[in-house]
Amino acid sequence: MFASSIIVFRESLEAALIISVVLTATRGLRHRGLWVNLGVLAGIAGAIVVALFAQQISEMAEGTGQELFNASVLLAACVMLGWHNIWMASHGRELSAQVNHVGRAVHEGERHMSALAIVVGLAVLREGSEVVLFLTGIMAGDTQTTQVLAGAAAGLAAGALFGVLLYLGLMRIPVRHLFTATSGLILVLAAGLAAQAAGYLVQAGHIPSLREPIWDTTAVLSESSILGQLLHSLMGYSTRPSGMQIIFWVTTFVLIWSLMALSRKSKGHPRMAFALATFFLAGLGLLHSSQASASHKIYSPIVDFGETEFEFRGHYNFDDDANDNDGVDGSGTYKFDVGHGFTPHWFTEAVLEYEQSGQEGGKLEAVEWENIIQLTEQGEYAFDWGVLLEYSHALEDDAADKFEFGPLVQTEFGRQVWTSNLILAAPLSGNEGVEWEFATRLQRRISPAFEPGVELYWSENELQIGPALLGQTRMGKGPSRFAWQAGILAGLTHSTPDLAVRFLVEAEFY
Repeated sequence: MFASSIIVFRESLEAALIISVVLTATRGLRHRGLWVNLGVLAGIAGAIVVALFAQQISEMAEGTGQELFNASVLLAACVMLGWHNIWMASHGRELSAQVNHVGRAVHEGERHMSALAIVVGLAVLREGSEVVLFLTGIMAGDTQTTQVLAGAAAGLAAGALFGVLLYLGLMRIPVRHLFTATSGLILVLAAGLAAQAAGYLVQAGHIPSLREPIWDTTAVLSESSILGQLLHSLMGYSTRPSGMQIIFWVTTFVLIWSLMALSRKSKGHPRMAFALATFFLAGLGLLHSSQASASHKIYSPIVDFGETEFEFRGHYNFDDDANDNDGVDGSGTYKFDVGHGFTPHWFTEAVLEYEQSGQEGGKLEAVEWENIIQLTEQGEYAFDWGVLLEYSHALEDDAADKFEFGPLVQTEFGRQVWTSNLILAAPLSGNEGVEWEFATRLQRRISPAFEPGVELYWSENELQIGPALLGQTRMGKGPSRFAWQAGILAGLTHSTPDLAVRFLVEAEFY
């Protein structure tokens, strides 16, 4: 009885927390009860279906079907919660002003509520299916059915009570602060769901753990305690998180927060569509797997006329799966660049490329000539456009020279900067086909010396994502500057290195 009550309490608490936040976030909108009830009923129905096919689900994907199912539901809920916050960032002010009136804003709220109903349904579906599976396993033993059901009822009541208490506490918040409070809750809730999804994917063996655990806080705050369970439900708290879970949490938080700022500052939907499409396309990259080396640099289309630049950049790979990726662990690529902006629309630089292959030593790999052509005046359009043109001469006899080219795009909204590159590399000899790489970064300008962000590198052969930090400072009293970048990139496919640490240091003289 005690085991079933604890299990049901924990699962129902998570669902109740999501429902209470959803109800609070939609206070004052007509038909919210209908949408939430529909979501609850749909989730219960889905949980029953999952229970009926529990054996088949668990046997899918070589025995990891249940983990993949849980991860898929969590990620879907994370996307819906993130979209809620992004939508509310641009419409929350008018809803707050008209929260007691029925009209156009209410109609927009109804459309918005349908998305939140999906969140409720997914929450009930996931927690309900887990409850059914757990209770079935308990009843398969010697425990009497009546005791199991009595414990489940007690756990359900306790979880619902906590959800009601949270809802009543949120309802006391004044309307003018309501959307800020609920947006913050939903932001950490979405990040927590993403981290939990990463845990399931690591457990299923579909992505690397990147060291586990990073820390152990069991002695400080046990995850099985009431407070630990509450924090786990609200923000994905874990006493023994893996590196991949932390990266998923931070990346999701920064991404949604930045897109909220984008939506709040700019009503232009093309920018929003561009931002969301970027990470949608990145998700498709999970379907690819093999080994390649990314350039690990995101180029801006803006040319600094008269600037002379000395740059050193590179990345170092860590990989535990040395048997599958011989020479990957300890490998890296390093480049030294010297460049100059000869015109307001043309920047050119010479590059030396050095490659380190695992523990076997390194060698000078290529000499390159890079050119950035700025196509539009900065700020003239919603997006600033440029193009990269590069010739790479291989120094190895068995390697082919390459010509690389592709568009460079950048947009600014408030303190946020979104930069994206799509580079194609065509070999000038041999039978190799054209390679491509998509790279993007979203950063926030807090101060010149501190600009945090998140980066993604996606090619036909690898997918990496992780947090980054950029900054710059003046050298002396003139306009010359010293700039730096650093990032930690997690590999999201088995053939990609588990972890890559990248860096860039640059001296700019005028």
